[in-house]
Amino acid sequence: KMMYPMVGQGMPGQPGMPMGHPGMPMGQPGMPMGQPGVPGQPQTAWAGPQQTHGASRAAEIPVAVPAEIPQQMRMGGALQKSGFVQSDHGRSGEGWEIVGEDSQILVAKLEAGGEIMAEPGGLLTKASTTHPSVNMGGLSTGFKRCCCAEESCFRIIWKAQQPDIVSVTPYFPAKVLPIDLSKHSGLFVKKKAWVASLGRDTEFGVEPAPSCATACCAGQGCFLTSIKGKDMSFLSIGGTVVEKTLADGEELVLEQSSLVAWAPTVRLDVIRTGNCCTMCCGGQGLFQARVTGPGLVIIQSMSFEKARQAYMQAALGQKPSQSGGIGMPIS
Repeated sequence: KMMYPMVGQGMPGQPGMPMGHPGMPMGQPGMPMGQPGVPGQPQTAWAGPQQTHGASRAAEIPVAVPAEIPQQMRMGGALQKSGFVQSDHGRSGEGWEIVGEDSQILVAKLEAGGEIMAEPGGLLTKASTTHPSVNMGGLSTGFKRCCCAEESCFRIIWKAQQPDIVSVTPYFPAKVLPIDLSKHSGLFVKKKAWVASLGRDTEFGVEPAPSCATACCAGQGCFLTSIKGKDMSFLSIGGTVVEKTLADGEELVLEQSSLVAWAPTVRLDVIRTGNCCTMCCGGQGLFQARVTGPGLVIIQSMSFEKARQAYMQAALGQKPSQSGGIGMPIS
């Protein structure tokens, strides 16, 4: 007749063994207490067994620990410490909204009699009660924009006879950057960057580049386009957009096509990329643009020119050439 030990007694022939499975400590047979099934492995976070009616013990579910965000993905890094801020002018405002993530759409919410002025060919949708008209902004200004600034001499004004939603897009797959012109005493903008303005009061100007070197090598052409007014205007930009307010005399060197807009107080010129070897083999060209404060500069990471060059090289099977970053401050 088998005899079972009482509490505190050992097994016959094995004195001092605690109560439980004969020859094994309490818990899972042959395993230390904790996570079952892997002897000697450190314990991990465990959600515990889950049981249902009539079911046996379910599989254990480990608790996932989220990974830390890399430092280089945070805006509070070296870029922000150098004075740059990521442009965040909002995705909506009174009478307008920006839709989408990459190839964005500008949506204008027009009341009866409301107007939006846009570049030709930019319309996406409208109601049949919204009618267009063509405006040059003055004969002289229209011809200057066409002949000197590589812009269209015409502007299309869409006027709603009844409350309507009019949507407009940039001329290439790009984002839309809203600019409140009432907060600026005018801005120089890159050619073909202007998309639209609410109302028809935005004024356009064309000025010659400050020097021959700037006209030929700064990437903005022989004439510079300026906009001025009190309405909301919208620019097309590619990639990530950052801006910086330069102090008086502060200089910034950048790749020519990345400059989107700058204040009238900012001086634009060019400098050599480096020595002869750098200019021929560095992939940056012969010259780079330089802006000198004081004033605001707005910079894009992927311009239309850089994207077009990459597409053409891929189509021809060529190895892509690496262009510069958004800029390099000069000490």
